[in-house]
Amino acid sequence: MINKSGFVEWTITKDSLINRKLYPNFIRKGKGKFDYGITEKIKLADRVLLIGENPKNHSEFYTIMTLVPSENHKSLKYVWNGIDSISNIKTITRLNQNDKRQLFGYDLYSKEYLETFKEKKSIDEMPLSDFKEYLKIYYRNSKISTEEYMKNIKGYYGEASSFNYQIIVSSLLELNYNPIQTSDSINLLFQKFMENDEIKEYLKELKEE
Repeated sequence: MINKSGFVEWTITKDSLINRKLYPNFIRKGKGKFDYGITEKIKLADRVLLIGENPKNHSEFYTIMTLVPSENHKSLKYVWNGIDSISNIKTITRLNQNDKRQLFGYDLYSKEYLETFKEKKSIDEMPLSDFKEYLKIYYRNSKISTEEYMKNIKGYYGEASSFNYQIIVSSLLELNYNPIQTSDSINLLFQKFMENDEIKEYLKELKEE
């Protein structure tokens, strides 16, 4: 997963989900990691559930991670608006089978697929016309996702910045630009155009839509 200062690596083994932070060169940041025990993996028609045991009650379970494959099968989405329920495995499965909502999430890529992004267009060479198109894509994605996000955060805004960053970089990819960016490179892109009068007027139009 692309983040503001490199990547977040997710490793799924037979019985665990391991999370580590990486530098942009894929070197691990220190020895810190998060390790979640997986009790069961459930494959449904539209998603995969990684189920863990509630440490406070061994007869209860919860969804550690909900994954949805992309249409081209080159990435996965780590769903953030999945079913948030602590129950038995049968109930969790039924709730997800009956869930017909649109699912949103963080894009997860293999290292090999991430390497191909380097061949895409550089944001350093983005012209004004493309930046306008990028803003259109970003505002569309942000509006749809934010509406769903607000339904699910339950008063918790701690992930809002990370959530927005994922929209920023995924919108670049839609326009065939390299989505592997840091917060500094994104800031430079916006600084390049945001004082442009044409962009200022275009932003007003987008906000009024």
